[in-house]
Amino acid sequence: VILASKSKIRKKILNEAGLEFTQKDSKLDEAGLKNKYFSKNISDIAKKLADAKASKVSNIYKEAYVIGSDQICAVGNKILSKPENKLKAIQQLKFLSGKTHKQISAICICYKGKVIWSYFEIATLKMRKLPIKLITKYVDIDNPIYSCGSYKFESQGKYLFSKIDGNISTILGLPLFPLLNILFKKKVIVYG
Repeated sequence: VILASKSKIRKKILNEAGLEFTQKDSKLDEAGLKNKYFSKNISDIAKKLADAKASKVSNIYKEAYVIGSDQICAVGNKILSKPENKLKAIQQLKFLSGKTHKQISAICICYKGKVIWSYFEIATLKMRKLPIKLITKYVDIDNPIYSCGSYKFESQGKYLFSKIDGNISTILGLPLFPLLNILFKKKVIVYG
């Protein structure tokens, strides 16, 4: 099993689930693909990106089951990309303050260069109304500059929300239970 991602949190989720796997970065041009699929609905964009990541790695490691995943944070049809610096993280959190948004997490498995399974889940999150001082302090603490939505839910980011509807693993970017179910079904993993 190969995880086609350099994400530390996805690695942690799979480690905690007891999976044996290696990690290979797909080095995919995500921004370019998002632009290419811009006219599609957001869940389709997430699925296309997850499929592309898994396919790219699967074409190199044909005998492995390759897991690709992607996550998109959206308010309505507006996609919030990873901020990549503290100023943009603060701006995104100011925009999300008091609003409800969605985290769309897509996942795919490729084998021998072909998609054999894909899936997506949506979690809905309601952010508290946050004063700028708290937003700035949070960004200094968690430094969420490479996080979808400008928060690390797995760390201090969970305290920014008044309500969530959906699975935590979806919010973290890897819908775990559907993945485990298909891996058991395909006999990629077994009990004992």
